[in-house]
Amino acid sequence: MKGWFNNLFHGRQGMDELSKAMFWWGLACLLVSTLLSALLNGVLSLPFSWIGLLLILLCFLRAFSRRLEQRELENGAYLAFLERRRRQWEMRKERFRQRRDFRFFKCPGCGTILRVPRGKGKIHINCRCGYVLYRRT
Repeated sequence: MKGWFNNLFHGRQGMDELSKAMFWWGLACLLVSTLLSALLNGVLSLPFSWIGLLLILLCFLRAFSRRLEQRELENGAYLAFLERRRRQWEMRKERFRQRRDFRFFKCPGCGTILRVPRGKGKIHINCRCGYVLYRRT
């Protein structure tokens, strides 16, 4: 039995992070579908159940796929997306912690977030890109 299982996954991707996320989102959609059918008499349960089943099906298709390079590229894009969102969340938390002592402005030229101390009155702020902002702190 163990040899058969090992041969089944030989040359296949298996469950990577994207497949796991698709599986859990699919289960969540099925759970929401079940709750909607019980609470709202099935008003929105059909779309959620189809979405959940589709996500779970795609999850297993990805796991048994032999196109390893394509699945690795998809997983890499998903992990990069998660990393960007995590960094944005950490930046927002840090800005929230510093909100009492600093003001934050976004440079219209390059989009950089600029941090200046509060309570300095009207000042001009020089960005690295050469743009000058006149703001009140």
